[in-house]
Amino acid sequence: MSDSEIKEETEVEVEEAKSDVEEGLEDVGEGLEDASDKVQAGAKAVAKKVADPDKDLDNEYQKEKIKEKMD
Repeated sequence: MSDSEIKEETEVEVEEAKSDVEEGLEDVGEGLEDASDKVQAGAKAVAKKVADPDKDLDNEYQKEKIKEKMD
C-alpha cells in the first residue's frame, strides 16, 4: 500500500470517528435534557405534595413530566 493510499484511508477513518463522536455528543445532550425534565417534574410534584398532602405523588409527577416534555 502506498503512502497516499494509507493517508487517504486514514483520513476516511478520522472522518468516521468524528461523525461517531458528534453522534455520541448529540445522544448525551438529549439524555441530559431528558434527565433535567424529570428532575424538574419531580421537584414540582414534591412541592405540590407538600402543599397538599392528600395529592398522589406519582400522579403529580406524571402530570408534571408531561408538561416538561411539552415545553
